[in-house]
This record gives sequence, C-alpha cells and structure tokens, in this order.
Amino acid sequence: MRKKFFGLSLTATLFALSFLSPLLFTPTVPAQAAQRELQKLTVGYTPISGAALPFFVAVEEKLFQKHGLEISPVFMGGSPLINSAILAGEFPIGYTGGGAVLPSRLSGSDLIVIGSPLPVLTIDAWARPEIRSVSDLKGKRIGITRFGASTHFAGLAMLDSAGIKPNEVVFIQNGGVGESLAALLGGRVDVTMVGYPFGLNAKNAGFHLLFRPSQTEYGLFPTAVIAARESWLKDIKNRRTAMDFLRALTEGLQLVRENAVATKKALRKFTRVEDEAVLQGSFEFYREAFPNTLRTPEKAMANALKFVDHPKAKQADVKQSFDNSLVDEAIK
Repeated sequence: MRKKFFGLSLTATLFALSFLSPLLFTPTVPAQAAQRELQKLTVGYTPISGAALPFFVAVEEKLFQKHGLEISPVFMGGSPLINSAILAGEFPIGYTGGGAVLPSRLSGSDLIVIGSPLPVLTIDAWARPEIRSVSDLKGKRIGITRFGASTHFAGLAMLDSAGIKPNEVVFIQNGGVGESLAALLGGRVDVTMVGYPFGLNAKNAGFHLLFRPSQTEYGLFPTAVIAARESWLKDIKNRRTAMDFLRALTEGLQLVRENAVATKKALRKFTRVEDEAVLQGSFEFYREAFPNTLRTPEKAMANALKFVDHPKAKQADVKQSFDNSLVDEAIK
C-alpha cells in the first residue's frame, strides 16, 4: 500500500511538472532581451552641447541597449567631418547637421536624413559690446565651428537678415563650440555663433546677444539630424538597425522634454558641466526647442538649402534629401 502511495505521488508529480515546466524554465521577456547579443554600433556625433541631448540621454539611460544596440559614441568637431566619415565607411549612422547633408548630396553622395531631433536653429550670435547691430558686422570676424556646420548656417542667416554678403565678413573656423566661445573670450573673433549654455557664459563675460535665429523666419532649420547612406539602408538588416536606433532616440527625445533629472545627468557627463544652475537652464531652454517626433520638416530642409553654396542648389528638390519612412515605421 505504501509502495502504491509513493508510485502515485511520483506519477502525479511528473504530471504536474509537465505543465509547470514552461513557466519554471522559460525565460521572461527581459531575460530573453538580456541574453540576446547586442549589436555593436559606432555613431559619430556633434556638438558637445544641449543640441545633442536626445542622443546623450539615450546613451546614458541605456535606451539603445533596450532596443538591441550597443552604441560607441565618437565626437567629431563639425558635421562635415561626420558626413565624410560615414561616406568613408567608418560608421553607418551620424548625429550631424542637416545643412551639411545637402551639399554632400548635391555633390553626388547618397547621404540622406532619416530623422530630425532638433529642427530649430538654437545657435545664437554673441558679440563684443561695441557691435550694436548686425549691420555693424561688415569687415568683422565671426567665429563658427566649421564651414558647412550649423554654426556656419546660423551666421549666414544672420548676415542675410541685414543684407550683408558672406564675402563682406571673415568667418573663422574654431573646430568646436567650446573653442568658438574661447575665441570670443580671447579676442580672436568679434562675434561667435554658439548655443546654450555657451551663450550664458558669453553673457556672464560681458558680451551681448546680437542675433537669435529662432525668433526670426530663419528659425526652422535642421540643426541636428540623423544621417545614413541610402545604399546602406537598402539592406533590410541595416534598415532594421536604423529603426531600432530611431526607436531608442525617440524615447530619449521624450525624456529631454519631460525628465530634468535624466537630462541633467546626461548633460553633466558629456559636457562636464557641474554648475546646477547651468544644467537646469539648459534643460529648460532645450525642452521648448525639441519636437515630439523625429520626423523631418520639409520647411527646415528648405531653409537650409537657401544657404547652400552649390551650382545645383537652385534646381534641387529638397524632398530628395530626407526620408521620413523609417521614423514612421519605427514608431508604429
């Protein structure tokens, strides 16, 4: 009788385990994600300022890992350098300036914009005290990061607002936004084009705001975009990688508009700024500038095209310079 009891118990136990085993031994969804090998992806980016906050936050909050990507951020001082690196095959995706993508395409490349984290020109002109208006700029030195970068386009927009031709001033390339501020502080330029919080540093040093594009007709502009090669995107695997990247960046974009703690943490790490007032000010300044979607506005690209110095610029179809289909698919 005892033997029968144990026999029945064993049978019952095995029967129960046959139903429970899927629950006991099947990994949960987070565990499965953790077990999946992350795809390594190098991404060139610029600038080291609030304009790159969606990318900084997505990296710092591990949003890319959530979507299967292990990102290695590489800073490069200026959009033209990033675009050249993409075309040379150094990395497939860049956080760059839309204004620099246009001349590249007009020159025959297949570089294309697939997302726009910051379609507003948030780069201001800060000037020496004696320069009271944009009309005073003839013959003056204007600091930018590089030719073809968003700082250069902001400078061109400023000149255009006063009817001044580019050859009536001297543009000085400094390599980075911090270096452009240093050029103004050191007296090497008369005006410099920088974004927040560098503008706050200029103000505190006694310089004044000369021009703010965001308050003019030039405001809508592809300051920060995501670019890749069309030939690379044709591969379905690469296209999926790009969409995973855009999904993570979309989540980063949402955080920089809503989460001050995450935003300041990322900005502190990437810019090495420790001043709490500056960090809070950056969060408040940029949260109003960032959109709620990565879709690229045609008007922003059209505004950039106006200032592209290229023989094919006037006949160019700006719609060929960007593709919103990846963003649309990514956020379904």
